[in-house]
Amino acid sequence: MTNEKLLSACKPNSIGVSSTSQYDLNEIIEKIKNKSPFELKDNERSRTWSLRVIISKLYYSLEYENAPQASRQKVTELLLYHGQFSRKEIDEMFQLSAKETIQYSIEFLKQHPEVAQAEALKSKEFPDEIEEEEGERLKEIKYIFPRYC
Repeated sequence: MTNEKLLSACKPNSIGVSSTSQYDLNEIIEKIKNKSPFELKDNERSRTWSLRVIISKLYYSLEYENAPQASRQKVTELLLYHGQFSRKEIDEMFQLSAKETIQYSIEFLKQHPEVAQAEALKSKEFPDEIEEEEGERLKEIKYIFPRYC
């Protein structure tokens, strides 16, 4: 993973406002590289909130729109390397943010060529050739986190 990808600027949320948080992306990256602990209050709520902020910032700094699962994997690898959070905690945070969608990513379309073909036919306005009904469409899992800057 290149540091340039992780050093990208934080984008504002959908209404153009950025939330603030304790850590900026550069500080998170430094703490991970140095395996320095994140400062957490001694309660579960603080730990959960801090993990959500850290995951959100890392996730949105990657190619999450084109490759949500690869981005999840990268974030998980980084946090496991760091060692302060368990795989279970990280997975739970992603599961809480998971949303099913038919707005497919490039990653999903590469893994499911039949969906890519159906989408191409649909975009060429050949609805007669689409065999699946709307309710039976394969859904992709994407992750929606609050945005913090």
